[in-house]
Amino acid sequence: MVIGELKSIQVGIIQFKATNAGTLNIKRHNIRTMVATYHDFKVETLDGEMFYGNVFPSPVKGYIRMMGKEIKLSEIFTLFNFKEGLFRQVQGDVSAGYSFTRSSGTGRLNMDGNFTMQNRKYEVKPSFTSITSFNPNDSVSRERENITLQGIYDITPFIFPIVILTYDRNLQLGLNRRFSEGAGLGTKFLISPSMQARVITAVVMNQERYSDGTSSGNLVEIPVVLYYNFFRYTSPNISLATTQSVYFGINQDGRIREEGETKLSWEIVSDFTLSLTFYNSYDSRPSVSDNGNFDLSTVIGVGYTF
Repeated sequence: MVIGELKSIQVGIIQFKATNAGTLNIKRHNIRTMVATYHDFKVETLDGEMFYGNVFPSPVKGYIRMMGKEIKLSEIFTLFNFKEGLFRQVQGDVSAGYSFTRSSGTGRLNMDGNFTMQNRKYEVKPSFTSITSFNPNDSVSRERENITLQGIYDITPFIFPIVILTYDRNLQLGLNRRFSEGAGLGTKFLISPSMQARVITAVVMNQERYSDGTSSGNLVEIPVVLYYNFFRYTSPNISLATTQSVYFGINQDGRIREEGETKLSWEIVSDFTLSLTFYNSYDSRPSVSDNGNFDLSTVIGVGYTF
């Protein structure tokens, strides 16, 4: 028997803060049953059912009870607890990497982070990425930046409305900054013990400013965004996450943009990862045509998950 605080269940791993033993990550097939009544919990199963409330023990091995129903531990996709105050429930990961080219004297710093804050019916998901170059003449170039804030509300287990606020910068494509505001709908179309996928579409309003000093005014786009995650929590402990977004311009004479991020992570020790990330961008009508219409960046970083 282990006594402590039940924190979460994700893709087969139970995160448990044991009394006087730190945080433990336990595979769910090693658990007979659980009881947790100090906090309320949100449970989502592989078949899309959602349960809210306290967790009670079951007389059946490998099961728990919630809302008067027996739930098999192997059928739980996610479990989160609800503490007082949204910001006390932050979970996520951050990573950073640095490279230096001696021949040119140029250094390159990359950073990224993904966070999730959940409540009974909604999620707030901030994220950021940045690539910054340090040149031998002491100049600093902010090559690529992205800050995104998503708000998600669960209507049903598989359908959710979403609000998105985004800031982008990509000097390779001549973009000094882009502010985006949008709202739409999403659906979860793949949930399994080792992977999940969802797709969203929305109406987005953009305001762009280019490296030549000109601005766009208000631009309307329809994005289609695919999120895919693959997890493997047996040795080697790896995960693959990709987000690919295609934007169709409505008042931009057929302009099409694409933004993507693919991240492969390997947990080298508990909570610390080594990651390889690819960023891809395409713009059929970039503001600076001399640089081409495609950008690809590759970064290596060390990360921490909490």
